[in-house]
Amino acid sequence: MGEKKTIMIVDDEPDVLLSVGQILEANNYRTIKAKDGHECLEKLKEEIPDVLLLDIMMPGLTSKEILREIEKDSRYAGIKIIFLTAVHVLEAEEEDLLAFKQVVDFIGKPFTVRELLDSIKKRIKE
Repeated sequence: MGEKKTIMIVDDEPDVLLSVGQILEANNYRTIKAKDGHECLEKLKEEIPDVLLLDIMMPGLTSKEILREIEKDSRYAGIKIIFLTAVHVLEAEEEDLLAFKQVVDFIGKPFTVRELLDSIKKRIKE
């Protein structure tokens, strides 16, 4: 058994933070939770996760602003980013976000536990 992989969950809905956190912890992941982009960037200064689960629509910083900040700092180069989205993302916007090389997947809400875990496992192996 290697050391636990760390997943940061960034979502402005407390229920999502709680439920996704519980799913991941039950599957042997460490979690870091942030309620918005500002908190996400603050917590990244303290610890760098293996995977970042990022809600597309949040108050405050936009997804692109968060991605730009992450991309600027070479310490964050290894983070894989998976977007969680309740809204149907327009293909143009998805392509825009995929232009950031660390963005590896989009998971629509509501998602199944299997979808979430499969996406994370696949990304951690890459």
